[in-house]
Amino acid sequence: MTVRSGSRVSARQSWPRRNKWLLVFLAVYALLSVLLFDPKVSVGGDNAVYLTLAKSIATGKGYVQLHLPDEPAHAQYPFGFPVLLLLVHVLSGGVNVLGAKLLVVLAGIGAVFFMYGICEHLFKKKAWVVMALMVSVPMFVTYNHKVLTEIPFLCFSMGTIYFLLKASVKRRAFYWIGFGLAICAFLLRTAGISLIMGVTLFLLLRKQYKYLGIFVLLFLVAFVPWQIRNASLGQGHPYLEQFLAKNPYQVELGRIGVSDLVDRVWRNLLTYSFGVVPTGLVSLLKQSALAWVAGGVLVGLAIAGFVRKIRNRSVVEAYALFGALALVIWPAVWTGDRFLLSLLPVLVIYIFTGLFWLESKLKWRYFVLAITGILVLLNGIKIVQMAQAAVTDNIRYLKGDRDAGDSPDWRHCFEAIEWIRTNVETECVVMARKPEFVYLLSGHKSICYPLTRDRAEVIEAIGKADYVLFDNFRWTGLTERLLEPALWEERGRLLLAYETGPPKFYVVKVKKEW
Repeated sequence: MTVRSGSRVSARQSWPRRNKWLLVFLAVYALLSVLLFDPKVSVGGDNAVYLTLAKSIATGKGYVQLHLPDEPAHAQYPFGFPVLLLLVHVLSGGVNVLGAKLLVVLAGIGAVFFMYGICEHLFKKKAWVVMALMVSVPMFVTYNHKVLTEIPFLCFSMGTIYFLLKASVKRRAFYWIGFGLAICAFLLRTAGISLIMGVTLFLLLRKQYKYLGIFVLLFLVAFVPWQIRNASLGQGHPYLEQFLAKNPYQVELGRIGVSDLVDRVWRNLLTYSFGVVPTGLVSLLKQSALAWVAGGVLVGLAIAGFVRKIRNRSVVEAYALFGALALVIWPAVWTGDRFLLSLLPVLVIYIFTGLFWLESKLKWRYFVLAITGILVLLNGIKIVQMAQAAVTDNIRYLKGDRDAGDSPDWRHCFEAIEWIRTNVETECVVMARKPEFVYLLSGHKSICYPLTRDRAEVIEAIGKADYVLFDNFRWTGLTERLLEPALWEERGRLLLAYETGPPKFYVVKVKKEW
């Protein structure tokens, strides 16, 4: 009995030694998360939408757009992420940006756990080399303090792949866990359909027809009611409409044709291969001729690695196919690292598969280690730069500068919204380029101007607002192109109420009678 007890103790004590690299990477990721953490609301509008949707559920109004005057039902984003945020909302008694960000950080830690498990399954003792690059990629850390679906989706999708790689006749429970995580991933973001299709293809290729039938049935149970509900609202399919549009921000351009789709795929391929992929993996490269060369090499290695692995017919290959397809067919105006993030671990896996194959051909023993060391060093330099800026901004934030680190245009946007919060009557409606922020930060109902050059339509929309927040954003010229001409035509009914310093933002009162 004594010997057996001692063996059990020894087995328990050996877990940290067997998983030392996992503990190292989890610790590194947690440390980087603290160093680069940003406690403020991110300046992308989607995070405000998710927080507002969680609030709408918590207040018992259902899944509606609280920021709009008539509070219509929301049909674009699946309800998965707002339901997760609901937990934070309930525990904190209201909208809590910091709590929501910490939830995303926890999801990031979960994603690192599953990524290590996948790498260990595929690369055995060399897993730590692959993970060293993954954890060093700044993108993985910078997105974990944004209240967006990218990191939670990464956690659930990597969890799906991990459990399905481990699933077998003796581990049937892993199928059920993998299926559950895949469906949860889809309910987080519609782009998760690529994971659903990947799992379906994987089961089909493996001739696991019983599990395939069960998985499809479970998916339909989650998918069909959501689609029926959206169809009953008469709002159509927002993502489908955006996909079919030549430009979602210029709806008057109409829908894409076959030649437009081919052109979109080609442009996205070039942008991702020679721009987003190299700068996403090694941020220090930025956009340059060197980035083009690095992109060609990295994508070439990934293709070589995929070709070598395709015979395995694993869930990784199946997901990679549909994930890459989703990237290249999406509107080019949204091409960027945010959409690459969910597929980046798979891309890194194939890059290293190609690198290890190349090492065996070249017979250079430390070839992969040297390449990895250089890439990690470059990312380390970038992370140090980012950490210095983040720590400085956070110190300023703690001292009272609530917009520390924000660009001048966003500072003035928040300044104008703060003026609205304290000076405009609660029942007034505000027109703005980012209406979600107006509602989240001021509590006022808000609408966006129509994204069209039809001046009559824009003027009609202005008449539904009590105030207009005219922006001077540096990242878009839509307000200047679409809203300014209509405001100029209607200048007789407008009254300047507030203006910021340059770049100037204006709060304009709309007179109802003139």
